[in-house]
Amino acid sequence: MVLCGALSLHAAAQVKSDTTAVPDTLRTPARDSTAAKKDSLRVVQSPSGIDSTVVYSAVDSIIYDLSKKTMYLFGKGDIQYKELRLKAENIDVNWTTSLLNAAGVPDTSDSTGKTYRGLPDLVDGNETYHGFTIAYNFKSKKGKIDVGKTEIEKGLYYGEAIKKIDTDVLFVEDGKFTSCDNEHPHYFFASPEMKVIVKDKIVARPVYMYIADVPVFALPFGIFPSERGRRSGLIAPAYGESDRGRYLTHLGYYWAISDYMDWNARGDLYSKGSYTFYTDYRYALRYTFGGSISASYGRSVVGEVGDPGYSDDRVFNVHVGHGQEFNPTTRLIVDFTFMSGSYYQRTSNNLNDLLRQNVISNATLTKYWEGTPNSMTINISRDQNLVPKPGLIERREVLPSFSFNHAQSFPFRSSRRSGSGEFAWWEMIGYTYSGQFQNINTKTTLTDTSFSLDENRGIIHTLSVNTSPRIGYISITPFFNFTEKWYDRYIERRFNPADSSVITDVNRALTAVHTYQVGIAASTKLFGILQPGIFGITGIRHQLSPTITYTYQPDFSKQGYGYYGRYTDEKGVEQVYDRYEGRLFSPTPRGEVQAISLSVGNLFEMKTLANDTTGQENKIQLLNLGLGISYNLAADSLRFSELSMNFRTNIGQALSIGGSASYNLYKFVVDPTTSIGRRVNTLLLTDQGRLGDMTNFNISLGTRLSGEKKKAKAGSAQTDSLARKPKAGFVGLYDQEEPDFSIPWNLDLTWNFFQNQFDPRFKSRSSTISASLGFNLTETWKFTASASYDVVNRVFAAPQITIYRDLHCWEMNFYWVPTGQYRNFRLEIKLKAPQLQDIKLTKQVNARGIY
Repeated sequence: MVLCGALSLHAAAQVKSDTTAVPDTLRTPARDSTAAKKDSLRVVQSPSGIDSTVVYSAVDSIIYDLSKKTMYLFGKGDIQYKELRLKAENIDVNWTTSLLNAAGVPDTSDSTGKTYRGLPDLVDGNETYHGFTIAYNFKSKKGKIDVGKTEIEKGLYYGEAIKKIDTDVLFVEDGKFTSCDNEHPHYFFASPEMKVIVKDKIVARPVYMYIADVPVFALPFGIFPSERGRRSGLIAPAYGESDRGRYLTHLGYYWAISDYMDWNARGDLYSKGSYTFYTDYRYALRYTFGGSISASYGRSVVGEVGDPGYSDDRVFNVHVGHGQEFNPTTRLIVDFTFMSGSYYQRTSNNLNDLLRQNVISNATLTKYWEGTPNSMTINISRDQNLVPKPGLIERREVLPSFSFNHAQSFPFRSSRRSGSGEFAWWEMIGYTYSGQFQNINTKTTLTDTSFSLDENRGIIHTLSVNTSPRIGYISITPFFNFTEKWYDRYIERRFNPADSSVITDVNRALTAVHTYQVGIAASTKLFGILQPGIFGITGIRHQLSPTITYTYQPDFSKQGYGYYGRYTDEKGVEQVYDRYEGRLFSPTPRGEVQAISLSVGNLFEMKTLANDTTGQENKIQLLNLGLGISYNLAADSLRFSELSMNFRTNIGQALSIGGSASYNLYKFVVDPTTSIGRRVNTLLLTDQGRLGDMTNFNISLGTRLSGEKKKAKAGSAQTDSLARKPKAGFVGLYDQEEPDFSIPWNLDLTWNFFQNQFDPRFKSRSSTISASLGFNLTETWKFTASASYDVVNRVFAAPQITIYRDLHCWEMNFYWVPTGQYRNFRLEIKLKAPQLQDIKLTKQVNARGIY
């Protein structure tokens, strides 16, 4: 039998003392109605200070002592008052003093008499207290716990006596603090005197750290943070010794300025002269903008003065990131990085950084007009080559690029339709427009000590008009493409007979280049269906999509257009050159084009019988194969283009295959005097009886195999998602995402092969096999390994092995690059608790001496 009741004692209740909460049939009759009405007009404070409903229950019995104004609950007592809840085997409540006393009782099933059952648990808001006995005043919110345990902000506090002297202040005698929720903690901090300020800090003196009940170090005093979220404070350093001498790394300070911004500064110091200083400033306003500004500067000293490999370099890095949404149609993204070319090599161990050849920076403002096909983009970009070499571009900057786009629209279309419900032919006429301005500065390395700068700018307009009427099952698409390019300079060349040189003059003037292209295309779709009715195959379908296109483009190198110039060389041969050579956008087309192009798409699909209760057939794509070729009627020779082919298929869910190839239909001959090879106007089919020479081929095979994903345990989904959220504030140097144990194993295999042989005498090949393996040895061990193998050069590239071990309240991470110039390993064991992650043991070895 469960006994329960409720006290509803509010400040405005018609009572004069807490004794009214106790049913009493011996009380005198109620006062007359006049007196009652008078009492209802005034506020009477409860002598005990109780101003809310008190709900209580007990399994055994509830006894009221009216003389002492005390209530006794026996057998799984339970009291609730506002955010306070107390559970214990026996509870007594004194309504005069507002004092609760709770205790457990000896467990009669234990012959030793040392075991108790029904020990009290007190929940006060987000805080939970466990103890042998608990005394608590719910009016003053002060209390005492003997031999207690308290849970506050993911931390556990044990003590011979815990006194709560204020809402947010606890004193703990002979206390222990840990984040391990094991019955016997794997580690803890012990102190004879401990003060806990909830959501702020824990102060203790002295402090001893125990691991497996063994003391490992002691401090005269300790301060542990216990507040949620970001907090200001020192960033704990790491120390050790390397080829650069003894070091102290990432020592610094983190400042949580406000809810909207923070800042940190830290440094790496080496005894042999190397150093690097870092600083990061971050800001954010939810749903509006956010960004960061980071910078670093350092000195990298390798070797000793006079050594062959000695170097002394200055390195720097500046990164600016900003994202802002002004309104639903306007957005700004900024991601800019400026750095010295050797920065990553001198400061980083991250393979992705070390293998990076260039750094691309962008700032982009996008705008579109809702309800219209118009959009605009403004972009500033910078492409920096981190390994500049003579003859290569060192830096390319776009300052700026502006583009405006008008998506396809139909100017003659109205809401009215013809009687058949289809658009009239003139309503199907559509057009698109795009305009772009670019200003590009390029720095090119000429030698180790010299470089050239080039400025290049221009504007391009592109207009396309087309329509797609249908004639039966055939779609006819006439089209017209017009392009206009504006340049601020052009060149003139002339032959100088004095020294047989060609002089190039650059003329600055605003000029335009107009080109156009017209044509017509016809396309249709054909279907073939086979229903074998064997092996569970209900049907095989072949979809054939042929398209034939005729394109005409005049020869814009003719003198009448004025886009090409001419001069006579020393041999009397007329040379033709493009006046806009080297300018932006594509070169001015040369040569008349009257091309007939044919492309054929083939899609093979299969349906099989349903294998589940839904009754739906399984649809499988067998092969997607495309072929294309063109024939130029206006060319004087080599009229056929190369035959191109692409293919893609999946073998169930296990293997995906894709690739492409091209074939030249003409004979390749070599000049015996110059050893220069070229294609001549002789078809291989007529000369040698074969269709063509393969000029390039590539294929990619990939598969992903994995075990069945485990279902999340009840109540764990929220915990997992929160654990994987990006961490706020400054995070440790080696923080990584928490491993996913829901997939027991996975294997990714990829093979890529490429061969180029435009000249059949020379073949260029590359072949790479990549593999990535991950598996859970147990519920707490996670292994991952990845590597790639260059089949042509027979070398492994960038192998990596990681091992993760969940140690309950601790975790272990092992990272290893076993071979190559960037070989290194790092073993780290650290506490999981966010506020204690700087307590860790790290062992690392690096071939480059960078930590």
